[in-house]
Amino acid sequence: MPKMMPPIFDLEWTPESEEVVFRAVQENLSDEWYVFHSFHFISNDRQGKKHDGEIDFLFYHPIEGIVVMEVKGGAISYRDNQWYQNGRPIEPVNQATRNKYFVQDLLSEGLKQPASLKIAHAFCFPTCQGKKEWPVSVRGVVVTADSLPQIELILRDILADTPYRATAENPIPKKEDVLRILSPYLDFGSKLSPSKDKAKNTFKLTDQQSSALDILEGFKSLLVRGCAGAGKTVMAIKLAQRLSVRGKNVLLLCFNQLLAKHLQRQTEDFPGITAAAFFEFCIETIGIPEEQIAQYRTNPRLYSEVLPQLLRKHLYNHPDLCFDAVIVDEGQDFTKEAWDVISLLHVEDGEFFVFCDPEQNIFNDELTLPDFGPLQIVLKKNCRNTRQIFEAMKPYGPHDAECSDASPDGVAVREFTGNCHEMLASELKRLTDEKHISVNKIVILGAHAPNHTSIGENLNVGGFQIVSRPVAANEKNCIRYYTYMKFKGCESEVVILLDVDKNDPRWDIKGLYTAMSRATHQLVVLCLDDINCH
Repeated sequence: MPKMMPPIFDLEWTPESEEVVFRAVQENLSDEWYVFHSFHFISNDRQGKKHDGEIDFLFYHPIEGIVVMEVKGGAISYRDNQWYQNGRPIEPVNQATRNKYFVQDLLSEGLKQPASLKIAHAFCFPTCQGKKEWPVSVRGVVVTADSLPQIELILRDILADTPYRATAENPIPKKEDVLRILSPYLDFGSKLSPSKDKAKNTFKLTDQQSSALDILEGFKSLLVRGCAGAGKTVMAIKLAQRLSVRGKNVLLLCFNQLLAKHLQRQTEDFPGITAAAFFEFCIETIGIPEEQIAQYRTNPRLYSEVLPQLLRKHLYNHPDLCFDAVIVDEGQDFTKEAWDVISLLHVEDGEFFVFCDPEQNIFNDELTLPDFGPLQIVLKKNCRNTRQIFEAMKPYGPHDAECSDASPDGVAVREFTGNCHEMLASELKRLTDEKHISVNKIVILGAHAPNHTSIGENLNVGGFQIVSRPVAANEKNCIRYYTYMKFKGCESEVVILLDVDKNDPRWDIKGLYTAMSRATHQLVVLCLDDINCH
């Protein structure tokens, strides 16, 4: 199987015709290939104006070369020197040729010399069957539905007919160099044209974040600080994926288990990435039996001192337990003792990157981070929350945070004071019955275990069962509840904050900021009697 980037096909945003090609490529291409799907880029025309573009599929073989492929579904026809897709004029040849030369220029610029590998273009018409007498402009470079199973042979034949550009003075570039140049352009850019769905644009990496990822290329270690919603977790994941593609052995760590599961899902198809909550990593690496862990749990410093010390001892006896790169998300959650041992987990001269938000330091009295020196990357642009949510949480966060230009306004933040149990039942009914929001898109966040909130002991609110686990869309009567501490680093389309009480130290400024920022689209704040939400 080839290395697919991204490894998962986006069913919601990509044409079905490309899904057919994606599946066929997965099944029929060997593991020597790297396949970039939906490769976005921004280029300049001859007048210097910027234009956004997309390559449907880019196939890279370290020895054979690169094939840029355009996919056109539906009814394809050609008459009077004009191509048509479902009766509409298209220009696939011009598009493919332009994209091929963009890739050539991109590589030449990145290599600082002419790109000395074969670069060809091809077309795929996945809804067409049988051999046809194709026009001269595409003869020999067309793949159809019946020939997709032979995609490996076709790509190799296309490149075999492409002239070599390599010379003794300018040999074929190294795989690591080509992937270094190509990887930042995979899903990192933002299109210039407005999306039909503004909510989709909200969660794309901004130009600031894309530049930050490119900057990381020049460093072995660096600290990235960013406000809530700045895309730190997405950047950490993409950085890990990029390093994995280049053959690196990567350790991707965070503090809490829910976030760790998300990291694992996003990296499971990338070889060489170990994603884990740090303390689960300690337990599994050391091999501590569950009964012993149960004894340790009585120690309040289990996470801050005991497990880091045990891992340090283990590393002393197993010095080969090291990674080429260590990436830590939510770095503000860790103690000095944890950092002391985490810094030992990468090889000598290995890579070490930490992503953090000091304003979300809710676990420790003091912020403790590794010493990376004075140089650091700072991200100020929130690209997770709607403008309404951003404005509501702004008083509690960093003063210099900004809302992304692409963020939708969203609905107004709803704030209520009174009987939180009754208000919660009412809001759940409104969201599910009136707004038709799926239960798995709603999460309730509190500062204490549910039985120590207005939910009470029976965990039933207005006919809804409150659970502390993921909820499927067909579980109509189940709603998730977590403490905001446990949900830290995660997000949900709809968040309800329960029992907000400024007399409760857990609902301090940092707690409110952390909890409110978990909502991507809608935020509801329920405050206790006689307590103002703000």
